Amino acid sequence: MLGSLIAFSFFYTVISPELFAQAKPDIVVTGRIDIALTNLSGSNGSAATNVLKNDLNMLGLFNITTANAATILIKGTATADSIQGTVTDKNGTVIINQTFTGGWRKATHQFADMIVEKLTGTPGIATSSVTFVSAQTGTKELYIMDIDGANVRQLTNDKSTNIGPKFSKEGNQIAYTSWKSGYPDVWVIDLANNNRRRVSFYPGVNSGPAFSPDGSLIALTLSKDGNTELYTIAAGGGSPTRLTRSRGTEASPTWSPDGSTLAYVSDDRGTPQLFTVLLAGSTPQRLKISASYTTEPDWSPDGAKIAYSIQAAGQNQISFSSIATGEQTVLTSSGTNETPSWTRNSRHLLFARAGKLYLLDSVSRQTTAIENGLTRNTEPNASR
Repeated sequence: MLGSLIAFSFFYTVISPELFAQAKPDIVVTGRIDIALTNLSGSNGSAATNVLKNDLNMLGLFNITTANAATILIKGTATADSIQGTVTDKNGTVIINQTFTGGWRKATHQFADMIVEKLTGTPGIATSSVTFVSAQTGTKELYIMDIDGANVRQLTNDKSTNIGPKFSKEGNQIAYTSWKSGYPDVWVIDLANNNRRRVSFYPGVNSGPAFSPDGSLIALTLSKDGNTELYTIAAGGGSPTRLTRSRGTEASPTWSPDGSTLAYVSDDRGTPQLFTVLLAGSTPQRLKISASYTTEPDWSPDGAKIAYSIQAAGQNQISFSSIATGEQTVLTSSGTNETPSWTRNSRHLLFARAGKLYLLDSVSRQTTAIENGLTRNTEPNASR
């Protein structure tokens, strides 16, 4: 049953540690924050204003309103190379007064993320990248883009099937499954130089790679010993360590943020269900989820929840469950919605529906389409 799921189953914009050291929250507000955004001045002011508005709007955390009604005032100057951004409260207290560099678009995203960090105490996501699959060329190739859909770049041109791209935590590598050799093998792309290496190519299935939080290991599924089971290997390749022994098929591993546990899919009990297993070795435990058909798990960066797809009335819907309580929340209700991926703030999810990519707020259920100029998009994964 899961065999078909397996077979067809940043460039991270880094903000310097110094920048985020300065971005400790000064004001933390719950609910929507009323902000006034004055059009940025400067040679690139108009374009930067549009990007900044979009960055803040897509989160569902802010109401952009007039200066009289706002509690927070935002202004700045944008040139080709930088953004000088200022944020004050309605009493004139300066919250941000900083210059961001690296080109106006990158700088605008950095400004947006600092605004979010300062006002909410949670990470912004504007500087995140997204890797995904598109079959627009006729075969499934890997791409990367900014989370707002800009700067799309094709990573593979193999005229073969490439699926399941997953960022390393640092965002500088992507692991994925490719049929480039004629068989399903696991590859890694180094985004700094676009070099690719094949890290697992045992006979049979090599699929579903996911980097460990420290980048030293890759979890994946292999069928080299007969049944398709869950393994880990060193990120550079090497001998695999087997974690499961079941009668079913294992797939789609995802790591807990502390690197101690893997969640994954198994149909050992008939239909695909989610299980967890300790990296140090343990008896796999089934997650208590009411849905009878669950796939595509993704563990949130804060460790508090796991997102996944459930099947209901022949369609897939995006859901998540609390690790602490097991409480399930279904976020979508129509269409076929697939491959949820948490962003770094552990609130928003990326997912695919009908060939398009979307950003989903797990609190408000607000859904925003990400326009990237491509069709037949699937399998988004966000850098963290």
